Amino acid sequence: MSCEARPMTSLLAVRIGIKSYQVSGVILWLLLFSGFGRPVSAMTSSFEDLLSDNITNMAANLSNGTNSMVMTTVAPITSRNDHCDSIANFVTYSLMAGVLCLLGFAGNSVSYVVLRMDSDSRVAGFLLQALAGTDNLFLGTWFLHFTLNEAFGYFRMLRTFHVTWLYVRVYTYPLLFITQTATIWLTVLIAASRYIAVCRPYSASKYCSLPVTQKLIAAIALFSVVYNLPRFFEVHITPRRVGRNRTKTIYALAMTQFGESFFYRRLYFDVLYIVITFVLPLMLLLFLNTRLVFAYRVIQRRRRTMRMRHDQHDHSITLVMIMVVLLFLACNAPARIVQMIWRYATHRCPSTPFVMITLSNVLEVLNSSSNFIIYCVFRKQFRKNLKRRLCPRTDRTKAARAEASLLNGATTATDFKKAPTMAATEMTRL
Repeated sequence: MSCEARPMTSLLAVRIGIKSYQVSGVILWLLLFSGFGRPVSAMTSSFEDLLSDNITNMAANLSNGTNSMVMTTVAPITSRNDHCDSIANFVTYSLMAGVLCLLGFAGNSVSYVVLRMDSDSRVAGFLLQALAGTDNLFLGTWFLHFTLNEAFGYFRMLRTFHVTWLYVRVYTYPLLFITQTATIWLTVLIAASRYIAVCRPYSASKYCSLPVTQKLIAAIALFSVVYNLPRFFEVHITPRRVGRNRTKTIYALAMTQFGESFFYRRLYFDVLYIVITFVLPLMLLLFLNTRLVFAYRVIQRRRRTMRMRHDQHDHSITLVMIMVVLLFLACNAPARIVQMIWRYATHRCPSTPFVMITLSNVLEVLNSSSNFIIYCVFRKQFRKNLKRRLCPRTDRTKAARAEASLLNGATTATDFKKAPTMAATEMTRL
């Protein structure tokens, strides 16, 4: 592809990403006003409220039908709503999102290995490796808490091992929010790093070096853990005596005194969560990515006549990181808006809040599962390294041919002069 055609292709890719974000927003708002049924009584909230209610509801359902013995915020529902909930959650979380989790886990694992082979953009590659690893942790915990749990509930398998499953979910529950927070702020770091490299190149050597990047990633990991530490003290498992003579012991979840406090429910659970995972990162990403897109277009116009190999790789990785941020905005911004609108609304199937919150959760899974596609489409070096990793024999065959042309292919004096150059060129391509 010529240098004249490359900027047009890059600009078209950026425009496609922006249009996809606009279309996703239009679709979500059309769903908002279309109506999916009559709401029923059940108090729920956003992504974290859904998970909390999901854990508590599981404890209620495991109590051999004695829902009154379990502390729960969910009002009694009809069997029709129960059946609708079960089918909808199984299809959405276990089938659709479950497949996305598995494909995303495979794609992120491959991306991590292939990105290690990229020596042209070490800092950007290291950032994308960290994002791939964090996305896999998020997908793994999400798969555990939603995909497997809904599948077990749908097939009535929880009663056989519900105590063990209850402990597993309680002690891995905070990990979901730790990985979610880390994914969000790693995306902000990716946008900031590329913004400095492109828009502030004289400061890049100071702020975008590999040691500085490693320290920033470690700081994000530490912040994600510390910020979500209170979630370890939100709920606890309590034994309860049931039966006529109260001789049978069951285990259920209950909110701790700390989890029911005003500080936790309003300041931490509501205000801090919205600010740290939505408002602040969204404002930073919009600013950084907008400036980066405009700077990228200006640089592309200025360098149309340049054919430097390093610059081509640099532009490619810039486009990749722009698309990663656009995908994050397209998936997470609508999801957060939906969760804020229906944070205290009813969400029993088939109500509108139920459908919208379910779709918003799937969008977050889609965001963590799709970066591999971006790397393959917009990064030529990634495709080459992927092919080299999957087909190592091809590289060895090319090397053998180059060596053969050097040793056996020169039959004249002219050939002896040309052969080393041809072989060296072929070896350089490898």
